Amino acid sequence: MADHPPALRAEIVALKAELARVRDELAAARRTIQDLNLKLRREQARSPTAR
Repeated sequence: MADHPPALRAEIVALKAELARVRDELAAARRTIQDLNLKLRREQARSPTAR
């Protein structure tokens, strides 16, 4: 990356930071979805008449 112009280097750094942020948000969303799926399965198992 040393041979890139400073502006391009700055853009690459910014994009890597944004990518890391988006990955973190995606991981949090996946955990939320998994938690909600588990909660829903438990609720459905408790009340079979709710189906």
